[in-house]
Amino acid sequence: MAISRKTGKPYYTDEEKEAALQNNNALEYALSHGYNLVRHGNTYQMKEHDSMVFKPDGSWFWNSQGKSGHAIDFLMEYEGYSYTEAILELAGAQELPAPKRQEIEQSMKDLQKPKLFILPEKAANYRRMFAYLVRQRGIDHNLVSQLEKEKKLYQGVTYAHFDIAGYDNQGKAWYTVKDRFTDKFQDVPRQKMTLYTHNLDGAHIIPCIPAHVIHDLVRSNQTLAYQNVIMVGYTPQKQPYYASMRAMTGKYKVDVTGSRKDYGFCINENADSNTVCVFESPIEAMSYWSMCREFHSPRLNCPMISLGGVSTSYALKQFVQDHPKIQNIITGLNIDTVQNGHTIAAGQLATDRIRREFGSKYRISTHKPNLNDWNDVLVNYRKDLAAITQQLQPARSASVIHHPQRGGLSL
Repeated sequence: MAISRKTGKPYYTDEEKEAALQNNNALEYALSHGYNLVRHGNTYQMKEHDSMVFKPDGSWFWNSQGKSGHAIDFLMEYEGYSYTEAILELAGAQELPAPKRQEIEQSMKDLQKPKLFILPEKAANYRRMFAYLVRQRGIDHNLVSQLEKEKKLYQGVTYAHFDIAGYDNQGKAWYTVKDRFTDKFQDVPRQKMTLYTHNLDGAHIIPCIPAHVIHDLVRSNQTLAYQNVIMVGYTPQKQPYYASMRAMTGKYKVDVTGSRKDYGFCINENADSNTVCVFESPIEAMSYWSMCREFHSPRLNCPMISLGGVSTSYALKQFVQDHPKIQNIITGLNIDTVQNGHTIAAGQLATDRIRREFGSKYRISTHKPNLNDWNDVLVNYRKDLAAITQQLQPARSASVIHHPQRGGLSL
């Protein structure tokens, strides 16, 4: 790296620029710099930021911001480098060495290994889940009950120091210690067991720890148990294929490891309808259904699917492929405005993408929430309704009753 005598700033030589262009592969850069990627088909997504997608040809695209390019552009757009700094970084002229081909190839091999999709252990009861979804989120109780019966919703348990390894032939959960905590739990005995992912599928043999031992560790305060809402997507053959996991306290939410977004969470998937409604998350799909019930909307009986984020349209593509009667697509994605605390209009960008991808074959319409998302609309509606009900209690003879603000909704 050379320093200009005139400006005191670094600059690159022709040789360094040539070296940078040879290393201008965004996927290789991401792998060699510790980004946590998840493979989906022929692309790779950031686990914590799935709107950032990398392709094997070295290009990337950032769905939520409509940006794309190669490694140089990635450094500039995502990491905040100047063009000169990006060139020097990829040329290996800065503090970090240039990517090593052998390490990158091994990382790609590891990334391409299929990850088992194992649903989290079920809680002893679902009381907290019902309280969270119905009381806090305002979702219709009958809907929650029905989805729980269909095994699309349940209260799941995860643990701070352990990963689920699978289930034995009695349906009992077994665990492995997370790599970084191996030393801490080295004295906990393991048993070599034949485990399955679900329904006695995906058999694998692994040294592991039974769930009752983990429960004892929780009771003795040696590890922590976390209660989550698990929202599951199924194939037409009723095989679980995708699951979204959301904490009931805080903002933690993530796809269960091994999930694939082709078959997302869905309500009314078998409805005899020519219209499908599309949402960003399961919570928003359930919220929209609840609003439709409140307003006796005919859309109540339409299929409602979650994309599992706004980075891809895989779930919608698969759904219309499996349901050839579909003619209309209604998008109800988030507003994501500055007023709602967002700097990127990810929902609008995804809506535009759906119009481009499906507009030539389907009628596309948009039903925007008047607040940030449909759960905000639902919670606000419930709050207004409760306030009016409370006002009426001491004066039941009042002749004029104002309906809670509907926010211009037309369901």
